[in-house]
Amino acid sequence: MADARIDRPGYLGRVVQGLRGAATLRPRPRQRPAPQQAPAPAGPSADGLDAAEQAALEQLGEADGYATRWPVRREVARSLASRQLVVIASDYVLLTKAGRRALTGEAGTRD
Repeated sequence: MADARIDRPGYLGRVVQGLRGAATLRPRPRQRPAPQQAPAPAGPSADGLDAAEQAALEQLGEADGYATRWPVRREVARSLASRQLVVIASDYVLLTKAGRRALTGEAGTRD
């Protein structure tokens, strides 16, 4: 009985024999990832704001100049704060008068 089993492979043996040539494990050639191209930066508008800064100001303008969450990049927030267009506190962001003027396009006028 043992001899018969050795001559004829069992179910698992037949599966392995069938897969012997079909599934070969070859390492895939390494491919370098395609270089990411940064989008062409939009030129600053007349008041010196780029598209991301303008969009961030518009978000605050739509929220009546006050927000407890302001999903913008850190660089954008710092840039607007350094220009005194917004005031950033630990739990809110305010749009200043200068920020409102920048939104309406009256950047050259003063109070």
